[in-house]
Amino acid sequence: MSIFSKNSTPDNSEDKIADEQVENYSDASAVEESVAVSTSAYEAVRNESSSRPGISKPSIISEGFTFEGTITSDGILNIAGTVRGKITAKSVLIDASGQVDGELNSDQLVIKGQLKGEVNCEDLNVGPLAHVDGTISYKYIHIQRGGKVSGKFIKC
Repeated sequence: MSIFSKNSTPDNSEDKIADEQVENYSDASAVEESVAVSTSAYEAVRNESSSRPGISKPSIISEGFTFEGTITSDGILNIAGTVRGKITAKSVLIDASGQVDGELNSDQLVIKGQLKGEVNCEDLNVGPLAHVDGTISYKYIHIQRGGKVSGKFIKC
């Protein structure tokens, strides 16, 4: 029984099945259109970012992920997990959950987590909950209240 019909028969199950099939068909075509639009938007964004020289998306080492080896990036590296090895990147952010043990070379370095090792950077920012231990070569340094640093610090 439809709420839109004035006269309805008690058993119109065939009509209900046909209506459901039409609704399912229209929903399916709407989903296909939505997927096509989403794919087109994704392609447009991807093409635009790849056509702009010098602009790249950040590389992310997620929390719970451990990487051992060498990382090289011309852009931004965001570390929320653990890295053991050598890192070379234009800009590095070690999140509060991030841990780095090794050698790190960067123009800009923001540490909110833990870093142990040898660091060469131009601009170093140590956050209030950060722990830094090692040999740190820097041009500019900012240590926020609560940030813990130890080791050898060399101004370049």
